Amino acid sequence: MTRLYWKLIRAYGGRNSEGSEVAEMKESLMTRCVYYLDAKMNLDPEKIYTIGRDQENSICLPGQTTSRKHAKIFFQDGCFVIEDTESTNGTFVNSKRTKSEILHDGDHIGIGTCYLVYKEFDLDKLEDEFDRELTDTLLIEHQMAELLESVADRETHDQLLNLKRSINHAKEKLHSLANRDRLTRLYNRRYFDEELQKEMERARRYGYMLSLFMIDIDHFKLVNDEHGHLAGDKALASVAAIIRKHTRVNDLVARYGGEEIVVVIPEMKSDTSIMIAEKIRLMVEAETPKTAGMPLTVSIGIAFYIKDDKPEMLVGDADKALYEAKRRGRNRVLVYNGRG
Repeated sequence: MTRLYWKLIRAYGGRNSEGSEVAEMKESLMTRCVYYLDAKMNLDPEKIYTIGRDQENSICLPGQTTSRKHAKIFFQDGCFVIEDTESTNGTFVNSKRTKSEILHDGDHIGIGTCYLVYKEFDLDKLEDEFDRELTDTLLIEHQMAELLESVADRETHDQLLNLKRSINHAKEKLHSLANRDRLTRLYNRRYFDEELQKEMERARRYGYMLSLFMIDIDHFKLVNDEHGHLAGDKALASVAAIIRKHTRVNDLVARYGGEEIVVVIPEMKSDTSIMIAEKIRLMVEAETPKTAGMPLTVSIGIAFYIKDDKPEMLVGDADKALYEAKRRGRNRVLVYNGRG
């Protein structure tokens, strides 16, 4: 099937100098902060924040496993970075020991017996409820870590450690249940809406490419009408599995609604993204006779992020491309940008 394209316009600005990056961040509608114990510190790009157990540090953390001068957070090349300052027990980001790491929204930082969380917020969103929930969690984590550190009896220590692991596993399971669609096991619409905003902010800040696929199963209503809703469910789950198989781990794949599936592809060139979409289309056509019990095809609309886009604009572009792909005969990939 021949791929049809609408006009694609790239509108990316050049890389700013460090001074203008600081000014741009200050003028943005985002606030960056670090949560620790029962406190929160808003981060200023013009300051360096030291972390350690000595009182003169910007962030003072208790415990003998925290070095006197353990790490520091500073702004560099348009983002905040955490750097270990030759601590005894190391600095961890998302459970991996690191010497220096760029911080991303939601990163967990482990220092001694304390956990810190780096967050980015829209200034117009309320943070009070999130603040309370996160503070409670961090305090519990710290108390559990201190308790484990103080227990001398090996058997009791191991029992507490197993309990902590069970609690963390239960929390992860609850998080997954809250953010996943039960039928397809893809992320749900609520999670997609939250993550798309974050991905677009990262694309704006770091200047990387970002593409969005809107995928729709062709003639899906006929599948339900002629074969029944159970067959329709199997077809949707099959297509979702094929899409997941042919995208990367860090790509966001979500059920947008009904038979529509949306894919967000960060840090990939436009030509490569189009190739991925075409591969998904071909694989659905080739694999569904076996996996779904019937031949299925999909239409795919693609939109590319343009600097300062809003989420609804990017989704709208992809939806328009999808509509045009269906109008032109379905079972095809179409790239669209009608705002140039």
